[in-house]
Amino acid sequence: MKAAIVTLHRVYNYGSVLQAYATQKVFEKHGCETSIVDYITEQRTLKRIFFKPPADPSIKGVKRVVYQIAKIGSLALKELTFGSFVQKTMRLTKRYVTADDLAVDPPRADVYVSGSDQVWNSKYNEGIDRGFFLDFVPSGRKKISFASSFGKSALDEWEKEQTRFYLSQYAAISVREDSAVEIVEDLGVQGAVQVIDPTLQLTKSEWQPLASPRLVKEPYLALMLLYNEDNGATEIARQIADERGLKLVKISWEMKKPEAVDKLFTHRSPADFLSLFSNADFVVTNSFHGLAFSLIFERQFLVVPRNEFNSRIDSLLSLVGLSDRLVKKPLDSNQSLPVIDYSHVNKALNAARLMRIDISTRRWVNKCLMYYT
Repeated sequence: MKAAIVTLHRVYNYGSVLQAYATQKVFEKHGCETSIVDYITEQRTLKRIFFKPPADPSIKGVKRVVYQIAKIGSLALKELTFGSFVQKTMRLTKRYVTADDLAVDPPRADVYVSGSDQVWNSKYNEGIDRGFFLDFVPSGRKKISFASSFGKSALDEWEKEQTRFYLSQYAAISVREDSAVEIVEDLGVQGAVQVIDPTLQLTKSEWQPLASPRLVKEPYLALMLLYNEDNGATEIARQIADERGLKLVKISWEMKKPEAVDKLFTHRSPADFLSLFSNADFVVTNSFHGLAFSLIFERQFLVVPRNEFNSRIDSLLSLVGLSDRLVKKPLDSNQSLPVIDYSHVNKALNAARLMRIDISTRRWVNKCLMYYT
């Protein structure tokens, strides 16, 4: 059976690219022949990103020119590292840029999938994107969603009716957050289930072959922050690194190494990201996928909260009994940090998460596949 997946594989951050890879693998494990629909909307093209004005309005004149020149280099590096990974690890259809392109010549498949990730985020999509709601699917073919997300806890009034229309045409719906289940139910669409992020549905042994060889010879602490929202994370990381005799290694998009950091890995590939996490002696992060891969690779870690969007992190930490690993300030000098017992964590993952959510995943996937078996 052929499954065509519409996801965010060309959003060049580690979480988006690796979830796309994992989504493909989850369906392959259920016996599907998969392809990723190479759908890149106009607002996500490199040209559009390049001309997007800086978030800081004070950057103008000569500063704006320097900013744009620096952005050229950054975008080129992302295309080189992430684009290469996508090409090597994912089976792509031909390129589509608009929902109309998809409708005129849709990829051939038995079942069409939207997800995972924030494919239904109307803010990021600058409105409701019909392509991510599978409006192009030929009549008689099944539409399903896998761990899809709205990226928010409630819909705006203007988008409810159209979203209801599109979702009512799905044969099966799974979403990533419990809030998304509520959104779907509030629209009057029944049967939505919550499934875990696909990165966590692959095991350590399934991720390890993708990782680059070890990149840092010395023992080290890996610091990975989304959008450079520090909130004291660098200070916390420096404290732990010094106490444990570790080099402080930062994974970032910055071009200049921060003074507190021993080594900067900038614009590195997803394979390097996996290597830096799998070999780290300790991790400090504010990222959900930073947490996810810390758990997958059984690393010691701390999570520093972001300014917003922390609910997924809170939920996952609670699930594995590690809510105390969320910290907002440096540790007191007399405060000890217990070693994470991964026999307990893995038991919690396998028993609580994998049974509670992955069984629903299996039921959900089986429900989708039964149309063709």
